[in-house]
Amino acid sequence: MFHLYLCRHGQTVENQSRILQGQMHGHLNEDGKKQAVLMGESLRSINADIVISSDLQRCVDTAHLALGENIQLVLEPLLRERDWGPLTGKTIEEARQYPDIDNCGESISALYKRAEILLHKWESMFDGQTIIAFGHGMTNRVIQAAYHGVSVKEIDKMDNAEVRHIEIQTPIEFKYSVDSAEASAN
Repeated sequence: MFHLYLCRHGQTVENQSRILQGQMHGHLNEDGKKQAVLMGESLRSINADIVISSDLQRCVDTAHLALGENIQLVLEPLLRERDWGPLTGKTIEEARQYPDIDNCGESISALYKRAEILLHKWESMFDGQTIIAFGHGMTNRVIQAAYHGVSVKEIDKMDNAEVRHIEIQTPIEFKYSVDSAEASAN
């Protein structure tokens, strides 16, 4: 068993403008910086063995604001947000103009597979430990959905700078089929 604290980055300029950031770095706005500092107040009481972050700048910045500039971060590309392909950088309104939005960029099935790889990696490296992981809204939801064996639609959306705790039982036995993971991220 290991404890996993999934943290979503603070609000970005792009979130505020309703832009699909995907794997763009993003820029925390003033509210996002304040959110990160407040999140840090609750995270400091957790005796974490390791702090992991998506390698995208909005997560790295959130982690440093929450836990201090001197915190040792392990950067993990598997924690990156969904790749929106040609929709990256477009507003949500612009993206809705695309006739096949669900098939643009990285599929939800691919995200489930990424979550499975990531959780197995952490299981082999950090079983019995406590992890704080700074990631993204959709990726964090899919990690939860994959572990619990449910559709991502059954996992509530995460607010900016929200923290969710999951006690991961090991060995992990995934109870979903990647082939049946839905194509829609809604």
